Amino acid sequence: MEGSLHMNWLFCAIVPLFLYTQFALAETDRPMSQDDLPWKQLRMDPLNLSIGGAFRLRGELDDEYNIKEYGTGKTEDFLLSRFRLNFDLEVFQKLRSFVQFQDARIFGSSFDDSDFKPSNPYHDDMDIRQAYIDYDAWERLEIKLGRQEIAFADRRIFGPGDWGNTGRYVWDAARVTYHDSLIDSHCLVGRYIIPDPDRWPNKHADGPTAYANYTTIKNLPLDLDVFYVLKEDDHGDTQGESGEGSLTSHSIGFRIDGTSGPWDYGATFVEQFGRWGQDKISAYGLATRLGFTFDRPWRPHLMAQFINGSGDNDPKDGIKGTFDGVFGGADTVLYGWMNLFFWSNLREYRLDLDLSPADKLSFRGEYHYFTLDEKSDAWYYPGKPQRRDVSGDSGRELGHEVDLTFHFTPVKWLDILGGYCFFVPGEFIEKTGPHPITQWVFLQTEIFF
Repeated sequence: MEGSLHMNWLFCAIVPLFLYTQFALAETDRPMSQDDLPWKQLRMDPLNLSIGGAFRLRGELDDEYNIKEYGTGKTEDFLLSRFRLNFDLEVFQKLRSFVQFQDARIFGSSFDDSDFKPSNPYHDDMDIRQAYIDYDAWERLEIKLGRQEIAFADRRIFGPGDWGNTGRYVWDAARVTYHDSLIDSHCLVGRYIIPDPDRWPNKHADGPTAYANYTTIKNLPLDLDVFYVLKEDDHGDTQGESGEGSLTSHSIGFRIDGTSGPWDYGATFVEQFGRWGQDKISAYGLATRLGFTFDRPWRPHLMAQFINGSGDNDPKDGIKGTFDGVFGGADTVLYGWMNLFFWSNLREYRLDLDLSPADKLSFRGEYHYFTLDEKSDAWYYPGKPQRRDVSGDSGRELGHEVDLTFHFTPVKWLDILGGYCFFVPGEFIEKTGPHPITQWVFLQTEIFF
């Protein structure tokens, strides 16, 4: 822990304290409103222009791992900054044009841009993150064209990956949404954007192309979503066990979410099939949870979860059994805050406890026990394999992760998030290479305007 680490934490801590003292306390804790910032809303009928954005700072400490590798043998700290500026123009309450600029930077890291090709998760100088037109064609039909963020429900199927400094999934897409009293149905086609500091504006990937429908069925005792996603790439360079070929991956499934008194529950299931190069796809993803809120001070909420992404039990049979996560994010609470794991060849058993001593303050504790689904398949970081033992002799136990976080929103324009997390490796990691206990510390401040 060098001096730069202390400066990172000091900077992230002083900024919100200073702003809160200067603005919130000076106004006797009155939240900032539109009336305080009259320039945010410019109305000239039939035009209505809104201007806003956010600035985020996050200091991180990575001990014995980083975004690319586990077991690094060193500790590193760095500071991330992200600035977003939004322009939202509405015409006749029917036509909307939205543009969002983003500037993402990293300070004090040993990585540089050449370490991340083609997509950079940390750095992308001022670029166009979103730019779309949204048209209410008639009362029940909405059309959105252009560069846009796409996320649904729990973010496991489509998620923006917004925890990452540049954001993982933004799309050049066409999206049509139909609303009525029974359903909200979204049909879309698009390709995701590659954050690249050497290119302006960023371009979308050459493939794959996503075709999807995500539909919410209303007026039921619980929330029910059904979805279908086609991931297609005809370049012919998708590598399977039996050789190269095209990609045609179908993901079909459902999601439920509901409450009953103090109980809450949810589940997401995905069946995946098609062709991966010369291989047949046969995979699945499952995420379940059951929670209970106690009628006690601090409103304790206890939740148990089981998450399973299938693995490949035979690396030579021409069948791809590894679930690929569709287009989901890997943010924060989904598979552990340290981002050591993803929804591929994974079994996750976890227990979470949330405490809310005040409306503006909450604490969260999470225990995760991770194993491989199939012993002969790999341990997957988000989007890439980390280690593999095709013999299966190293077992399936990955290890234990504990995450302790807090969330504080003293006023509506200021958000403070911090935490300490550690990971203790299990048998598989111990037998396949370096196996240190890893730690991660972060402190984040986000200011909205």
